[in-house]
Amino acid sequence: MSAGTNFADLHNLHLALHEVQEQLNRGPRQVRAREQLVAQAEAALQEKRELLKSQRVSSDRKSLDLKTNESKIADLKGKLNTASSNREFDTIKGQIEADTVANSVLQDEILESLDAIDRVQTEIKEAERNLAKTQEELKRFSDQFAADSVVLKARVEELSVQIKQSESGLEGELAERYHRLVDAHGAEAMAPCEGGICGNCRVQVTPQNRVRLNAGKVIICTACGRMLYKPPE
Repeated sequence: MSAGTNFADLHNLHLALHEVQEQLNRGPRQVRAREQLVAQAEAALQEKRELLKSQRVSSDRKSLDLKTNESKIADLKGKLNTASSNREFDTIKGQIEADTVANSVLQDEILESLDAIDRVQTEIKEAERNLAKTQEELKRFSDQFAADSVVLKARVEELSVQIKQSESGLEGELAERYHRLVDAHGAEAMAPCEGGICGNCRVQVTPQNRVRLNAGKVIICTACGRMLYKPPE
């Protein structure tokens, strides 16, 4: 198939268009990825806040239990003086000792819960910083992509016009085959053939097709079906 069109230039235009379109397509995916990071950071922060809330409730409940037990012990100590028998005295004394041990355990648990609360508060501050950082990165990237997309869309229009102009030299069967391949494979519809090797599938072309390439013809790779052209020296 003869070609008045410079297929190397046409292929380069398609490759450039493909790259610009990929940049436009990557942008929204990258925005969504950053939105997911923000959502994860928000969820992590909320989880820490809920944990802090439950720990404070638990700590407050234990503090209340401690005060209740202390009041109970004070009341029992008062009853020691009015015990009517040794048996009653020993019973009250045993209860005081049991409640005192229980209070000691509660005091240890309260201290541990206060330490846990301090740790979670520190983790919350870190989670807040992480959230702010991911939100800032999302905004920075979104703003940058919004600005870049204007330039990229203009570049798409420019390359599309150049491709149309370059395609205008194609006629007949060559034009029909070219458009069919471009519709199917985009920028990969064409490939250079250097040293008799297809640039797409790396299969060697026949000697006859190599002669045709050297004569400036465009051939179809029998292995992968791409349009092959001889690249400029």
